[in-house]
Amino acid sequence: MSMLVGVPVYGQQELTHDVVHDLTRERMDFVIVDNRGDYEPVGDEKVVTPPRNLGWAGGSNLALRLAFAEGYDWAMTLNNDVRLSRGFVDGVLPEGLPDDAGVVAPVYDDRAHLAVLSDYAGPAEEYTPRDVYRVTPIVDGTAMAISRDAWRDVGELDERSFGSYAWGANLDLCLRAQDAGYGVYGTETSFINHLGRRTVREMDGRYVRRAMKSMTRAMKTLYGRNWRSRAFPPVIERRELGTHRVVDTLVRTPDQHG
Repeated sequence: MSMLVGVPVYGQQELTHDVVHDLTRERMDFVIVDNRGDYEPVGDEKVVTPPRNLGWAGGSNLALRLAFAEGYDWAMTLNNDVRLSRGFVDGVLPEGLPDDAGVVAPVYDDRAHLAVLSDYAGPAEEYTPRDVYRVTPIVDGTAMAISRDAWRDVGELDERSFGSYAWGANLDLCLRAQDAGYGVYGTETSFINHLGRRTVREMDGRYVRRAMKSMTRAMKTLYGRNWRSRAFPPVIERRELGTHRVVDTLVRTPDQHG
């Protein structure tokens, strides 16, 4: 299966150059979506500069459209503040996933979502893959892949409902994919370090509160007051690739609210 990775960026050249190094090492097809218009390539990487800052959701949507217009089977939106495990691309879309897979993400070391939280917290390059995947209603947007069929049936990230912050747009996309009959999975065959939400930390301290408020409002409007119970279930199943046998379960603790 072919996949194009889109990396929406706004400044932070050093971070982007590091992830470009990883993507090049993994021989992945990728495109930088340069929202600020000042990206300086380190090699011959493809760069697309939109006429205005599209934000994360808009930049991701642009990358998805480019991928499927060029005939790729899958497209991924990837943050620039990450580092990738070796064998990343094969690990994201491993053999043995259920045939209904529509949205897939690697596990990572950020506690933002239990669905893709790994118990490994070391350097991505030293990660040992496990032939296990997770059955979940949602995955994080830090590294989120969608199939061409799912994108065709479900549509893009909802920029209108989730506004300029776009927090929660990934949750909505996953739930829409699930409603359309597609599986949403996390794969332990691939891993990323998420480098401390550096993008958020560099912004105004009120940013997180405003983004959370915007996300909550949009999710309530779309899914009702109980949207959290659907997006963040208390138990996540881990299954063996190929056999789909349940290996064990992950239980959400009170501090893992998503």
